[in-house]
Amino acid sequence: MAMDAVVFDVDGTICFNGTSVSPEIVTALRSLREQVRVVFASARPVRDLLPVLPEDLHDCALIGGNGAFLRDGGQLTVLGIAREGRQALDAIIEEHGLRVLVDGDWDYSFSGDSSHRIFRQLDAGRLAKNVARDQIATYSKVVLFTEDSAVIEELGRTSLSFTVHPDESIIDIAPAGITKHDAICRLGIADRRYVAFGNDANDMLMLERAGVSYCVGNHDALDFADHHLAVEDVAHAIQRLAISLAG
Repeated sequence: MAMDAVVFDVDGTICFNGTSVSPEIVTALRSLREQVRVVFASARPVRDLLPVLPEDLHDCALIGGNGAFLRDGGQLTVLGIAREGRQALDAIIEEHGLRVLVDGDWDYSFSGDSSHRIFRQLDAGRLAKNVARDQIATYSKVVLFTEDSAVIEELGRTSLSFTVHPDESIIDIAPAGITKHDAICRLGIADRRYVAFGNDANDMLMLERAGVSYCVGNHDALDFADHHLAVEDVAHAIQRLAISLAG
């Protein structure tokens, strides 16, 4: 099997405690990296992705914010929500009195519940500042702490890319047209020339365009995946993939 890269979602795919990747999976990733380019693609901004990964994997290409952030060769590029999208989003936030997490290029604005999983994972490396929302020059990624159907309907009338996560009662929002798959293309990786591992709806397009796809868990949106893995099988599957690519 000839592939140019293997792309991994992080939370729920290789990280299951919100803070780190297990030693078994790290060992498998290191073996895989000897055979092929490894890319990590997360909903987290790069700032919050770095503390989860061991330092020797920090020089892998990193996709954050579901495609809004891209770090490759040490260079970080950030795509922001256009002015019209930001204005529409601000109006929705104000109209419904929503609690939010807004990521800028590096700093962020958080007004959500401190008991939510996202807060526990937010800026774990203490690398940024929590500032007022109007101090964020560019909205790169936004989380709305709601699953209100009226909010979803209003977002649907904008050009923004968004994913609803009913199990966490949040809506993830990225700039128009931006997805993990879009970021993979910006890395110069062609469709069908990569293997993808994911677990959630925001991984759907990334897995659909992969040459080989792995779904960790049983999300309905990823029923089409070529392989389905239980959490305890992930490390072994990565190790097998490394062996097959070496052959």
